Amino acid sequence: MKLPPVGARHEHRRISATLTLILMLTAYLVGWPVLAALQDDQPPPYIGTPPRVIDRMLSLAKVGSADFVMDLGSGDGRIVLEAARRFGARAEGIEMNGALVEKCQQAARREGLAERALCRQHDIFNTDLSAVTVLTLYLSPEFNEKLSSRILRTMRPGTRVVSHDFAVGQWTPDVVEQLYVPEKNFGRGGDSTIMLFTVPAQAAGRWRGAMGESSTRSDIEFSISQQFQMIEGAVHEGRQNRPFAKSMLRADRIELQLPDTAASGRAGVITARIEGDRMNGTFQPADRSATVPFSAQRIDTRPAVF
Repeated sequence: MKLPPVGARHEHRRISATLTLILMLTAYLVGWPVLAALQDDQPPPYIGTPPRVIDRMLSLAKVGSADFVMDLGSGDGRIVLEAARRFGARAEGIEMNGALVEKCQQAARREGLAERALCRQHDIFNTDLSAVTVLTLYLSPEFNEKLSSRILRTMRPGTRVVSHDFAVGQWTPDVVEQLYVPEKNFGRGGDSTIMLFTVPAQAAGRWRGAMGESSTRSDIEFSISQQFQMIEGAVHEGRQNRPFAKSMLRADRIELQLPDTAASGRAGVITARIEGDRMNGTFQPADRSATVPFSAQRIDTRPAVF
């Protein structure tokens, strides 16, 4: 075999050494999970969540004994075990690495937590999330973004989602906290960011409803546009669209402040709960007169404005 000239071999070694140095420096600065996330076809490597971060994630989500906690990419099950051990919750971890799943199961049996803590080998993207009340994540940004649509589509309104370090697509968190973790970055120390999200109800569309009963009944039709938990809307009055003075959505609870020119002839605030395609609640007139019942039915999933 004919070898390349000596000078060419030296140049090749120099380039290889330079690339190795760049990769090592990148890993040092941004951490291996981010570096691995650059490879879309590979899952991020397992890096355990530090104990103080686990405690804060579960505390921020206000985990209790009535909760069903699920950790996607659970590794050795440390979040699952802590949720069951300290918070008394039923917890389940989903992990692709069979050895880590077995490590979690052994720990659960050893600590007498097997009835409440379970780890199983499964694909995180094909896991049923419908019964989960608290979801924890320490995944790459790409994995979080891929999961976001399933979270919003299949999880019940009010479900708490807690992510360590990485955003969940374009979803704006309700709470963001930072804490210094000495053991992070292979013992070099660093900040951890914890983000809490609350799954919102699906409020978007065109709605038709009524305030009051019998002789006091006032019909109303309105539209709502939605991006995650952010909503805006307008009351339809003939050919006019009157924007709500204020609109807010939290889990399945919605608040809509009617404009002064609303067709009802009076301003006020609708406070209701969304259940599928129905809203049920109350209307409080701005003049603080008697609160009356409110109900509405979604007549189209597409808002008539926006």
